[in-house]
Amino acid sequence: MIAIVTSCVHPKQMPNLTRSFFSLEERERQTIHTLQRLKEVGFTQIILADNSFEYDFSRLGPIIDEVQVVHLKQYQFTNKSINEIFILLSILEHIPSETKIFKISGRYFPSENFVIDMEETLDFKVKGFEFDTKRAVITTRGYFIRNKETYEEFLLYCLNEIYSYPYRVVGFGSLIRFIKEFFNPSLKKVPNVSVEFAAARALKNGYFKYKLTDQLHIEGQIAGLESKELIKE
Repeated sequence: MIAIVTSCVHPKQMPNLTRSFFSLEERERQTIHTLQRLKEVGFTQIILADNSFEYDFSRLGPIIDEVQVVHLKQYQFTNKSINEIFILLSILEHIPSETKIFKISGRYFPSENFVIDMEETLDFKVKGFEFDTKRAVITTRGYFIRNKETYEEFLLYCLNEIYSYPYRVVGFGSLIRFIKEFFNPSLKKVPNVSVEFAAARALKNGYFKYKLTDQLHIEGQIAGLESKELIKE
């Protein structure tokens, strides 16, 4: 199994948008810890997929020599979910066929009870929330995937959901808006649908075999929360 770490160690600062309450040095320490923990729990192949605007990855120290770094300079969407999907699609070429994948977000890390394991019959193993409702989401901080072929189909499905969901027709009012938009496109800004929501819809509405798990046994702190609350999932 291969581990993919999606990361932005050094995010580009954007006007009127706080992307992180962590300093560069804090993000570096957290990323180093993520990579070290992945090695400790048994991953022998790790890809760090990072979309920092500018960054010298040697700052991460000796651990970086044991990691394949794929640096992608991207346009920074305000909806970071779109950036993450494009990152993951871009690195599929670096993954061998028919190889299981564990995806984890940068600065999160496997905790004590983490196990590298996914049943052969599954396409995905994820942690979901309110999965029997229309508000269903999955955590994209960490999850398991059958292989890159399955992953590509899933990611494209997610991207389609992000862009198409705001234009769904669920009643007379939304039908009128759809018709108006069809004949007079407003060229709206990037949709704010999250990848967590889109991914849940992809699993529930697609042709994927998935398993919901109560615990993935990963931990970390959310960069966008000033309180820097520790998350355990």
